[in-house]
Amino acid sequence: MITISMLPVWLLDFGGAVALIILSWLCLKHAQALARADRESPLAIFLLWFCGALFALALSRSSGHITKHLLTLSGREDLWLLLSPFSGSINSMTFIVIASVTLFFNRIETIMDRMVRDREKIEKNSQDLFRLNKDIEAVIAERTRASIALRIAHEVRNPVTIIGGMVRRLLNAYPAEEEGRLKLIHILDQARKLENLVSKFESVRPEAKKIFAPLDLNPIVTEAVESLQEEARVKEVRLLPTLSQTPLFFHGNSSLIKIAIAHLLRNAVDACGKNNQIIIATEMTSAGCQVKITDDGTGISKEMLEVIFDPYLHVSRQSTGLGLPYVKQIITEHMGTVTVTSEQGKGATVLIVLPTHLGELTGVAGGSYAI
Repeated sequence: MITISMLPVWLLDFGGAVALIILSWLCLKHAQALARADRESPLAIFLLWFCGALFALALSRSSGHITKHLLTLSGREDLWLLLSPFSGSINSMTFIVIASVTLFFNRIETIMDRMVRDREKIEKNSQDLFRLNKDIEAVIAERTRASIALRIAHEVRNPVTIIGGMVRRLLNAYPAEEEGRLKLIHILDQARKLENLVSKFESVRPEAKKIFAPLDLNPIVTEAVESLQEEARVKEVRLLPTLSQTPLFFHGNSSLIKIAIAHLLRNAVDACGKNNQIIIATEMTSAGCQVKITDDGTGISKEMLEVIFDPYLHVSRQSTGLGLPYVKQIITEHMGTVTVTSEQGKGATVLIVLPTHLGELTGVAGGSYAI
């Protein structure tokens, strides 16, 4: 029989079991409300499953305690000995469910975090593509206007030159006192006006300043390297950026330069294998801002190097780079140079040199700046 001294302990155990059932039920109800409010929330779904399993554990364990006390008070301890294995197995199963739910949603949370990061990257890339499209449209518009102006100038200059030349011959043949000479002089003046108008058309150039701006090369290279880190990690290729400690200012378009550098890096990654490395170095030289990409991959044959930038003779091969004529076009747009040196089986080095502000301004002053 139960002694009087144990009664408070038994009552506390009995009351605690009932309280545990009530509290776990309230937690389950609150989790259900959160799940209904946001059915796509991984946290709300996890809390619903977790609280459900917790309520099942509380119900099983507390019911076992209550049943044990009731049977003990009624003198049926032998019946509890028969029921206790079943109660213990139910408790063990609920423990396993709680652990499984926790581990499962821990993995789901990791996946969801990665999906969020990937979505942010996609959104950022979409914005970059949108800005790039606008820049390309601006370049095309400027070039179209320049092309039309030059074509008009070419079509007009030929007849104007012929007219001017014939009028000058006639003036040389006419005596000074002839009345028709004044008419010829008037025709010649109008021809000169047309020639001046043609010269204005020929001076039209695409205005790079609309899409080009002062930039620091280092952040652009950093973004390009970060965009290729995952591809390099999958191939177990190391990207080793060695950037200049001082800003490398130039005049250009960040989207276009980033695309060109990222393209060269992707070609280098494709040409490398496991445990190869790619060194990306930037520095300021007397020629301008410099980016050097050096890899120890498969290298490029001498024959391929001769046509690597030719859009008509270039052959697309993964080891030599895809679209390198397009990369050269981008660098040329920035008044820069790009060169490739390589030896078959010993890797390749790509060197990009972009003029600084001083070099760009000098080009403008000399009248040679054009996209």
